[in-house]
Amino acid sequence: MNKFTHFKPAVITAFFSYWTLFKGKFGLRMRPTSRVIHAGMDHAVSRYTRICKTLLEHIPDKTKLNGAIVAEIGFGDCFASADMMLGLDAKHVHLIEFLPLNLTEDNRKALTMVADDPELPNRCELIPRDGDVELDPRKATYHQGFLEDLEVTEKVDFLYSFDVLEHVEDLDGFFNYCEKAVKPGGIMLHKFDLSGHGLFEDPMPPLDFQIFPTWLFNLIFVKYKRAVGRFEDEFIHSMEKHGFTVEEVIPIRVADKEYVDEIWPHLRKEARQRDRDRVAILDVVFIARRNG
Repeated sequence: MNKFTHFKPAVITAFFSYWTLFKGKFGLRMRPTSRVIHAGMDHAVSRYTRICKTLLEHIPDKTKLNGAIVAEIGFGDCFASADMMLGLDAKHVHLIEFLPLNLTEDNRKALTMVADDPELPNRCELIPRDGDVELDPRKATYHQGFLEDLEVTEKVDFLYSFDVLEHVEDLDGFFNYCEKAVKPGGIMLHKFDLSGHGLFEDPMPPLDFQIFPTWLFNLIFVKYKRAVGRFEDEFIHSMEKHGFTVEEVIPIRVADKEYVDEIWPHLRKEARQRDRDRVAILDVVFIARRNG
């Protein structure tokens, strides 16, 4: 054992993961799924604003969104990024999320507060400012379900996600759907977080969770309740396999070199087989174009 081994968080993580699976199997009542808005309006608006500004910074050509059909995968309760796409003159936004739609007056208020930021193009078009709190059906469609279960009814010009791909168990299934959903020549943008999650996130050093061998990692971090622990090159390979050309890989947060050098001998084999600089990437944006 070394200073990078954190057994207590591992045991706690495993316990709650298996307890959740047990309750689901036997139909026991579960705690409600926590959403960002539940942590308070200031917290929610701060996170939604950060998401919008990060996406806005990395959209390759914003003029291409004029009249575009857009899709967002796994948005949780952040409607601000979809509203931003409408503010950039997208024609329609498809929202894909496995959780049920749960709109409240707080969601409308948060959209209004985000739109007050002069650095953003948001115009509060997603939810009407007055009347019932609902998505404007002329501008947005909500699709509840897992990605692989959804039928592609309208190909999109621009597909994006924010901090979703690190949780995807079946990368090939995910990008196979993207291949069907995106028009030839269309753009896909994904930002994701490859550092530790849950009890293994900051302030704990961000790669400590990667010391567990694969068999132990799979015991601690239960499927569909975890960040999968993949590396940047695995995403590139799957995108290219399913008809996309990766045009840009933009690291936006990288682990400190001294920390990486110190932890390197303790990382699991799959990490040490890779280039050290690639393993150090924690937050990254991928921009890919659909071939054809």
